[in-house]
Amino acid sequence: MRINCLIIDDEPWALDLLEDFIQKVPYLNLVARCEGPVEAFPYFEKEEIDLVLLDIRMPELSGTQFLKTLNKKPAVIFVTAHNEYAMEGFALDAVDYLLKPVPFDRFMSAVNKAYEYISYRKTKSLLKKDDFLFIKTSHKIQKIFYNDILYLEGLKDYTKIHLVDSKKPFVTLQSLKYFENRLPHEDFIRIHRSYIISLRRVDTVSRKAVLLGETELPCSEHYRNMLYSIIGEKL
Repeated sequence: MRINCLIIDDEPWALDLLEDFIQKVPYLNLVARCEGPVEAFPYFEKEEIDLVLLDIRMPELSGTQFLKTLNKKPAVIFVTAHNEYAMEGFALDAVDYLLKPVPFDRFMSAVNKAYEYISYRKTKSLLKKDDFLFIKTSHKIQKIFYNDILYLEGLKDYTKIHLVDSKKPFVTLQSLKYFENRLPHEDFIRIHRSYIISLRRVDTVSRKAVLLGETELPCSEHYRNMLYSIIGEKL
């Protein structure tokens, strides 16, 4: 398996070093080297980027800020001279965290780890998709089946997951945007900045609202056309 990778760093010497390392590894394919996140954005539109070697402290946009803007997140190895950012990097599920100047053996350890992770992720996507997800809630991890979800309600930095046969929703410290990217798009759709609904639970759609059983939720103009187009495909 070949891994498409991207280097983003504002220091030319670091770009040169990482490019040289990448060329020595047969399974790595360097798509581009970028001197900042803004320069890198177009490559995510036209290429499938599997791995990003990403500096953290950059003038336009930090590496962590850049990563949060991506809808489809690649595997990430942070490469930086500042070890105080390590915890923030791992909080964003980085595969590894390398300190400059990076020795080749540490680079190889990191990219081998990334290779295993990307291989697992690609293999999993080819298999039957899961019909459930796990969430962290109230000091435990809860398994929730997609078919049991009625709707999700976003409240600042956390989300309430309302189930069909439960009056008490599960609360998790994940944003609604997180679930919008995670849930299967053929079964769930966002209808409002505060709501994602299960399409299979929809009973009635009006111009400004959606009825799910006895629950009525607002449908904002921003999301209405997408909802109508999806319903139109099922008519």
